[in-house]
Amino acid sequence: MTQRFGARLGAAVLVGAVALQLSGCGSTIKPDGAAKSVTDVVSQQTGFKPTDVKCPSGVDAKVGQEFDCHFTGPEGPYTAHVKITSVNGQDVGFDINSRRS
Repeated sequence: MTQRFGARLGAAVLVGAVALQLSGCGSTIKPDGAAKSVTDVVSQQTGFKPTDVKCPSGVDAKVGQEFDCHFTGPEGPYTAHVKITSVNGQDVGFDINSRRS
């Protein structure tokens, strides 16, 4: 039996303190924290657990900021588009949508 990996996934996820790092002028998203969130969402939605999620560094932790993470799915490369929906202290809410690249 073959499990189909959906071309588009959507879910909101709340990420804890590991997702932020403090810089001189404010807070930025930790790439490893964002990558863990993408891994968690994709795993929960599809049963496939990506092992090579890469997210950019230097993304300001501000509502409305958007960035792309990349990973390899069972059918090739995928992009997870991430939008910050809330920032409350060290907690950051994301909306994550994945699609085949």
